[in-house]
Amino acid sequence: MNVHYITFRASVHATESDDRVKSALSLFLLDNKINATKTEGHFGNPITLLQGQIKGKDCIRSIDLIKSGLLEHELERLRNERCERIDDECCLYIRFDKQAAFDGKVRLAKITDAITAKIKLKAYPAHYEKALEAAKRLF
Repeated sequence: MNVHYITFRASVHATESDDRVKSALSLFLLDNKINATKTEGHFGNPITLLQGQIKGKDCIRSIDLIKSGLLEHELERLRNERCERIDDECCLYIRFDKQAAFDGKVRLAKITDAITAKIKLKAYPAHYEKALEAAKRLF
């Protein structure tokens, strides 16, 4: 596997249910622990930040879930956009639709309020070009 770890993150706004967003996030986290942090938005509105991280064999299971769950055109989009989705730290970023995840489906997000995945790619030496190759093998 070409992955060190995957961090999944989502925010729960005042108009959303913590339990629903946790349920959506747990689709990707495969029963791993979800940490919650309470904070405030720009106008003082309450926001809960939910986050969890997976490593090892759970990464394989999560990547398999993503690959099998995405529609073919979404996978093609990931392949075509990998240059823009990888940073200099060899991390690949993907945003998933929260509502679809709550319904048990894996879909790329079309809006900014989403579940964010940060996939730390194994790239030796740790350079952008090596990360591109690792992402290509992944998807």
